[in-house]
Amino acid sequence: MIQGHGDDGYLFDQPVKADFSSNVWYGGLREGLKTHLSNKVSGIDHYPDAGAAKLQRMLEEQAGLPAGTILVTNGGTEAIYLVAQAFAGATTTIVAPTFAEYADACKLYRHQVQYLLWDKLTPDTSFSTDLVFLCNPNNPTGQALDDQALQRLIQRNKHTVFIIDEAYIEFTLGAATVVPHLHRLPNVLVLRSLTKTCCIPGLRLGYIAGRKQLLDRVRAFRMPWSVNSLALEAGYYILEHPAQFALSKESLLQDTFHFWEGIRKMPEFRVSPTHTHFFLFETLTGTAASLKAWLMENHGILIRDASNFYGLEQGHCRVACQRSADNTLLITALRQWSLY
Repeated sequence: MIQGHGDDGYLFDQPVKADFSSNVWYGGLREGLKTHLSNKVSGIDHYPDAGAAKLQRMLEEQAGLPAGTILVTNGGTEAIYLVAQAFAGATTTIVAPTFAEYADACKLYRHQVQYLLWDKLTPDTSFSTDLVFLCNPNNPTGQALDDQALQRLIQRNKHTVFIIDEAYIEFTLGAATVVPHLHRLPNVLVLRSLTKTCCIPGLRLGYIAGRKQLLDRVRAFRMPWSVNSLALEAGYYILEHPAQFALSKESLLQDTFHFWEGIRKMPEFRVSPTHTHFFLFETLTGTAASLKAWLMENHGILIRDASNFYGLEQGHCRVACQRSADNTLLITALRQWSLY
């Protein structure tokens, strides 16, 4: 999805006053990490660790995983494309609506793709495909499968490889990571991102976790030096200073509920339930594209037009909770749209 994603304020002439289009945490780059990266800039005159081996070891130790069970990637997107390449030609189910890169990567590598709507997914669903891509909690809907339901689903389908994208797992109480259970889940690859809660999407840093035998199949396609020096330095710092990156899920989700409720009370919008800090709403007067353009032109507010997600309609928008003042700004603007 090169076009039509969130955080695309660069497409507009006016400045963005409040950005709801990205589901990266709104807190911004931590000062400690910023200082650390500034001090490490001089190191870019040398090649980075070709295989990100040091960061891999640190991540494995943090997760209590054996050697060879993590593969560091240039963000979650590289991870998705590596998996699709490693299983080229596979039959693949994508639980939708969801991140378009799953389908884009699979189609590039000649997968036979089919879709299952999230609302049809249960712990007892049976799959006949080689792979299943499942984002948990899901982008853009915010829906989630709890730990027991997800493990039941995986164990029911032992001949299918599950690609579980946990990019937003730190933002929910409705799901838990399956990484601690990988020792008994040989058919799972977990995709993780270090960019969402740490506010470094521009650096591109993530990883894949899974049984070594399964992960080695993916590792064979990873090019050397795909993760740059500053991204690696960010990873070292994040793992060495975990307290600086801890989020209060309860507080964030409480703020999200108040924000969600503010939009839900307006009859011109239909708001979908969520388990995380972002959610979908649908404008019943006009389209998401026209609402997005109007908000930017009149208020400098940026939202995500979600109509290009498979399974969604022309009125669907996605927003992520921001600071209280910004949330109020958007709700006030939406009341004006209702009269527009």
